[in-house]
Amino acid sequence: MFILKPEDDPEPLRGHIDKFLETRGLKVKEAKTKVVHSTDGFDFLGWNFSVKPNGKFISTPSQKATISIKAKVKEVIKDSRFTLEHRINKCGSVVRGWRNYHRFCDLSQHNLWSLRYWLWKFIRKQGRYNRYQTNKVIKRAIPAVSWSACKFVIVKGDKSPYDGDFVYWSKRENAHYDGITARLLKKQNHRCTECNLSFSSGDIAELHHIDGNHDNWKPINLEVLHRECHQHQTVHGQVRVRTAG
Repeated sequence: MFILKPEDDPEPLRGHIDKFLETRGLKVKEAKTKVVHSTDGFDFLGWNFSVKPNGKFISTPSQKATISIKAKVKEVIKDSRFTLEHRINKCGSVVRGWRNYHRFCDLSQHNLWSLRYWLWKFIRKQGRYNRYQTNKVIKRAIPAVSWSACKFVIVKGDKSPYDGDFVYWSKRENAHYDGITARLLKKQNHRCTECNLSFSSGDIAELHHIDGNHDNWKPINLEVLHRECHQHQTVHGQVRVRTAG
């Protein structure tokens, strides 16, 4: 995605893009490439970007992304192969992941109110909880996540993932993490303690409990690993297999 000023000509930029990709055996997919006015808005990677009449640039979850999360939660909660408690907790994980992905968007109008109301009615019909208990359960099924629009980490100057500056890109990528994960990354000098390689752009950092006990939050029992390294820790009892999608 490239954002140009009104006086900029997109044609020379397109030429640079085609040349850059050609040297890597790639090319632009025309069906997914177009030039639009920022005031009209456009979708990119699940976000909708637009410039408002007052000149403010804003990003929100796309309509497709919002429809998708609602459908996913309904699919999970209706899956009668699992207990209601299990389904509620799974919904919480799904919604938390969705909200974390969109945490740099403006979520003021995306509080999933209609989904919350649908879940409330569905859970009440199961006859397990009264209305007051259901209100508490909904907080687990639709957990709140802090967000701050357009506070994502901006790329410095003319930096590029292809410039070989692994230290810069590792630190920038890790800036998206907070809390104990961020503190451990800094302590580990942004390196995985398993393979000793830096966390580069696109890598997923996961918090690992060394003794396998997720109730043991002592600093000495915690480290941050690449997802691939974390999956193969035998302390978890079995190798976790990464699935697509």
